[in-house]
Amino acid sequence: MTLTEIFLTGFSLSLDAVTIAIAAGAIHRVTHRQAVKIAFFFGAFQLFMPLIGWAFGFGFKTYLDAYGNIIGFALLAGIGLNMLRETFKKETSADRDHERHLAETKILAMMAVATSIDALVVGITFNFVTVNVPLAVSIIGIVTFVLSLGAVYVGTKFKNAAGNHIEAIGALILIALAFKILFGW
Repeated sequence: MTLTEIFLTGFSLSLDAVTIAIAAGAIHRVTHRQAVKIAFFFGAFQLFMPLIGWAFGFGFKTYLDAYGNIIGFALLAGIGLNMLRETFKKETSADRDHERHLAETKILAMMAVATSIDALVVGITFNFVTVNVPLAVSIIGIVTFVLSLGAVYVGTKFKNAAGNHIEAIGALILIALAFKILFGW
């Protein structure tokens, strides 16, 4: 793989994470530290998943071909449906903020896994092409980190334009991504 191909792969793999980062920035009040945390999770998972795929090689490909889209669908759809449920729930904002705070890392990890399953499959393909694997996974992780960080801030700007409906919009985006993963659109 050429350097250009690696950058294009990193860009392509980051798009699901970028979409969710925009939604995260739009839904929550995000501090700079939280924005970096979101970008770090997505970048780290996009870095390590192709490395894991490359290490497992052929044996893991069969499992991912059979179940990867179902796992990604279940994670994103579950998170999206929960967010949609919370939108219509009659809780105080303090209760909702407390619940989010307790689950933030767990939810972030699940979203990072769901959006990096395709990176795991790309890692498997590294067994079939000539590629500098450490360089490739580093570029993929860095590209995802940078784009996700910017996406969080784009989401915060979008929040101002969309008003109170942004959480429902974010939930619907996650559910749409879940179906995209399930059906391979």
